[in-house]
Amino acid sequence: MKIVYILVLLLGITSCEFLDRRPLDKISDDVVWNDVNLVNANLAILYASTPFFYNENSNLCLMQDFMAGDVLIENAPYSWVNGELSETGGVMEHWAYDKIYELNTFIQKIGYSTIEPSIVQARIAEARFLRAFHYFEMVKRYGGVPIITKPQTPDLSKEELFVKRNSEKEVYDFIASECDEIATILPEVATEYGRVTKYATLALKSRAMLYAGSIAQFGKLQLNGLLGFNLSESKNYWQASYDASKKIVNSAKFQLYDKESDKSYNFQRIFLDEKNCETIFSKVYNGLGKVGHSYDYYHYPAGFNKFWGGNAYPFLEIVNKYDYLDGKSGNLDATALDGKEFDMNELFGNRDPRLYGSILYAESKFRNGSLLCHNGTYVNGVLNTSNQILGTYNNSNWFARCPANQNRITGFAIKKYINEAEEQVQKNESHIDYIVYRYAETLLNLAEAAFELGKENEALEYINQIRERAGIYKYTSITRELIRKERALELAFEGHRFWDLRRWRIAVEELSKKRNGIELNFNWDTKKYEVKIINADSGDRNFAEKHYYLPITMKRISNNPNLSPENPGYK
Repeated sequence: MKIVYILVLLLGITSCEFLDRRPLDKISDDVVWNDVNLVNANLAILYASTPFFYNENSNLCLMQDFMAGDVLIENAPYSWVNGELSETGGVMEHWAYDKIYELNTFIQKIGYSTIEPSIVQARIAEARFLRAFHYFEMVKRYGGVPIITKPQTPDLSKEELFVKRNSEKEVYDFIASECDEIATILPEVATEYGRVTKYATLALKSRAMLYAGSIAQFGKLQLNGLLGFNLSESKNYWQASYDASKKIVNSAKFQLYDKESDKSYNFQRIFLDEKNCETIFSKVYNGLGKVGHSYDYYHYPAGFNKFWGGNAYPFLEIVNKYDYLDGKSGNLDATALDGKEFDMNELFGNRDPRLYGSILYAESKFRNGSLLCHNGTYVNGVLNTSNQILGTYNNSNWFARCPANQNRITGFAIKKYINEAEEQVQKNESHIDYIVYRYAETLLNLAEAAFELGKENEALEYINQIRERAGIYKYTSITRELIRKERALELAFEGHRFWDLRRWRIAVEELSKKRNGIELNFNWDTKKYEVKIINADSGDRNFAEKHYYLPITMKRISNNPNLSPENPGYK
């Protein structure tokens, strides 16, 4: 553990597990690295510890979507949006040099193995993919970070131990070159489900180069090139993303999931029907022996939950993005709502079917019942907000006030990734695989890159493939704004939106706005709702220019002065 301690000290890592609990640490190196089963077990641990599904066993597993202003998480720290933790990075941190050390050690050790060379080459490629994934997660947070490809040991020189930051461009270029080489090694089809393949590597490159192209085009150079790119380089990165996405598309290995005739149910099933035709790479869970995640435990809709549940509630702003099937905007206007009553179908019926596969609203069907969200009920013109049962409505007891307090916060609940065919499971026992890369994202990446390269007809084609699968009308022309809106709808609650707004450099405006919900009061006589738009944010949102990068932090810099300078705007 001495080597790990030195790495912790020099890179400022605040905690390190380094496989402390694995039994392999009691077996000699000669045995571990020359036994294919032990090598595979070691690599499996490295897969499992990679945060493909961020905060997966915490009530903050939708934290990135909270930061994006798509959902409210009960009692969540506002971190960036109210500045409380803006000098440390808070819950958004991913300073992964403990994992980089483990992966570098794996790569080095297996390099001397007597195992079949083709197996060694494949396992090294998988570890390099995981390492590239970590570097992408760091570069999109901190900009330039040190690129370390060998395990740091006590016998290294001071210069090798006290590493300097590489530029943001160098990190993205490193990810691209790693992906290019790994893609020539890994198989097209995984030998075991859950292992990365050639196409998972191309999907990582597609995404990473999209970010690099965006930052080059919309960002700016800072710290003498440590952060940002020259604008002239944007085309190269757009092209790199385009090419990687094209290879996935041209492979004909994947297609948009379209098994169900009901388009909303079809969209819901993408995330529940495991190993489907749209999945490029998933993190696999079995839910047994606590080998699972906690998404259902925290986000199963309130009123149907047995345990915690109802922890995240979509804001009105994301609901407003789902237009009506006839093309009319789905944006609810406060003036038009005032003084009128509506049934839910008038407000939310006949919309983009992806709404119904992603979000629940009042009277949405779920399991054997309907979601309740109302704040009170008018009886003979008098508002009743008690816990009294007024009678039966929709085949259920109707409480004057919805007994699930959480549902009244914004008026909406999460449906995406929730398996309503099963009752809620305990913490760490959700078994639904988490899709890291799927074909629809590839098409969205391809459309965006094509558009920025001047290939508008191609961009339109790829966006319309997604919209046709969704069951919504096709566009006849395309704009940057429409491409961005399509990403918000298709990828809602999948952890993309916060990073998209940052890379497009529009987060200062978009992430500083207060978010809203709706307050519903039911009329027992008319069976309709009085609807009011209310502020539902529990804290202030104030995304500043400096928040386009997280701080390296003074603690890390004091441990290793070569990590300086600190990112702009931080102490």
